[in-house]
Amino acid sequence: MEERKILMTLGVLVSVVLISAMVLGALTGRIVIDLNEEDGINGEMVVEDATGKEITLEEPPERIISFMPSNTELLFHLEVGDRIVGVDDFSNHPPEVQELPSVGDSMNVDYEKIIGLEPDVVVVSQAVSHMRGELEDYGERAFVTNGESLDDVYSDMQLLGELCGIPEKAEEKANELKEEMYEITENTRDLPEEERVDTFYISGAGNDINTPGNDTFQDTLLTNAGANNIFSDKQGWSNVGEEEIIDREPEVIIAPEYLQMEVKELTEKDSWQDIPAVENDHIHYVDGDIMSRPGPRIVEAQEELVNILEDVE
Repeated sequence: MEERKILMTLGVLVSVVLISAMVLGALTGRIVIDLNEEDGINGEMVVEDATGKEITLEEPPERIISFMPSNTELLFHLEVGDRIVGVDDFSNHPPEVQELPSVGDSMNVDYEKIIGLEPDVVVVSQAVSHMRGELEDYGERAFVTNGESLDDVYSDMQLLGELCGIPEKAEEKANELKEEMYEITENTRDLPEEERVDTFYISGAGNDINTPGNDTFQDTLLTNAGANNIFSDKQGWSNVGEEEIIDREPEVIIAPEYLQMEVKELTEKDSWQDIPAVENDHIHYVDGDIMSRPGPRIVEAQEELVNILEDVE
């Protein structure tokens, strides 16, 4: 009789622990149940990604494949780079990433190589979220980050912190990054319209000229640096025509350094000579990586933009 009472008591205790864990999960976006194997229940964690989908792991992942340079840089910033066992072709920072196996790019994913690296999870961004279906078909877990806006940098950092079992560190680092960005733009982010510099950022040049508009992190960086992005009325990344650029009369033209030849060809055209940026030689080139990756190096990008625009008379 006494033994039966003990067993019933243990059963109630286990139920209370399970219910408490489920309530905690509902509040935090993750459920962590940590009971010893001798209790007959294995530990489990459930983490929700940027799409709202939950993935289940027995413990924080020790083998991660990072697919997207911004994700790679965020994971290293969170000091879990030693868990990365593979990256995409374009991940090149920090330098130690170049020693890791590459598993392709968004157009050519080497799924066999991914499987061979035996990851606990593959971290992708919304831009390549189509990979999730393929990865799941191969029995792999995919975790999706946003990777688009400036706010996504902070929220993605926290999502990855949850995934890696270091939510407190991730929150601390996200807040530190946010504070740095605020300090850099203290004198520029709230400038009145009449004091802003009409700026054209070229993100692509070839058959089409591409530029970031509203809802891109580049537009936010430009605005916070004191610019008036002349194409902020467009949604996302857009192709724009030369006549439209000339009509909007940018005072400054900024482009990634790898587009110098293409931009030079454009700005040497007779039709561009009356553009204020061309006339006053306000054409600037920036590091293309830091200006195209919503990761921790946005601090460098923000600082560079502020310096460029402050020098415009």
